[in-house]
Amino acid sequence: MKTLKDLLVAMINATLILVAICLFFLWRLSDSAERVVASFAQNLQIVEPLETKVDGLRDEVANLRSDLAAISLDSSALTTQATERLQSRANALQLELEGINSSLARLADTPETLMQAALDDVATRVSGRVGALASCYAPDPAPDASSASD
Repeated sequence: MKTLKDLLVAMINATLILVAICLFFLWRLSDSAERVVASFAQNLQIVEPLETKVDGLRDEVANLRSDLAAISLDSSALTTQATERLQSRANALQLELEGINSSLARLADTPETLMQAALDDVATRVSGRVGALASCYAPDPAPDASSASD
């Protein structure tokens, strides 16, 4: 009966140790998840000023177009060729801004892209640490002085 009692106590102890280990890993995982969320929030804060800059550049291009139209009507010194060249530069700038804007919109519509990048980064770090732990081993015992004198 004592053996059965000792076995039951050992099983309870082992279960409690496993629960403690699982709680520790859960705590570490939640800490990593909090860092990922913070990184994700920081990435979104980076996108907001870019969107504001794109909107400002879009307004600037619209003002440039209106100024070009006013100059071409008022000035006889400005040639048609120069106006067309400026207009083509404004068109190229507009296309570039639209490309940036579509990239930002795609990123805003699919935030899981940022989340996936953050998760990949965390997974890389965790796998590196697990690999380092897996390669750990006990150091070789130091030779005894008594065996060296024999």
